[in-house]
Amino acid sequence: MSNEIRGKVSATYSNEFTAKTALDAVKTRSGIDTHDIFLVAPHDNEFDNSLESDDKQVGFFMLKTHLLSATIGVILGLISAGVLAFYGPAYTQSSPVLTAIALSILGFFVGLLIAGLVSLRPDQDAVVNQTRDDSQEGNWVVVVNSPSHEKTQLAYDVLSETSDSVTSSY
Repeated sequence: MSNEIRGKVSATYSNEFTAKTALDAVKTRSGIDTHDIFLVAPHDNEFDNSLESDDKQVGFFMLKTHLLSATIGVILGLISAGVLAFYGPAYTQSSPVLTAIALSILGFFVGLLIAGLVSLRPDQDAVVNQTRDDSQEGNWVVVVNSPSHEKTQLAYDVLSETSDSVTSSY
């Protein structure tokens, strides 16, 4: 599932010419599609479209992650209840149905919590924060949405040659 939400690279430039030159260098040297490389102008309040251009893909990823994790949590809860019903303390052996209900509900919510952590991608906060801050400070920002870890690293390497600062998420 982690391949559905891709890595990002954000590089800061003080002028437009250098930023456009770096953008062209990423296009030619990394092999990343042109529609995955964006230039964010200074004071651009719509920079979020450059960071994540497909909201439906993100929503579908989050839905899938939550459903899968909740289901796995319920199954693990039921398996744990089964083990406790046979080998656990006396109160779990005397009430296997209540134990199964309690542990499956617990597994359901733990699965949802884990899915929230996975789908919100906290590793991308640094890229979002740098892009926002640099744009508000009057800098140009090149944003790359890469399809793989290798291309993310390649874009990072290309942009770090000329930028003031680079941040990435894998």
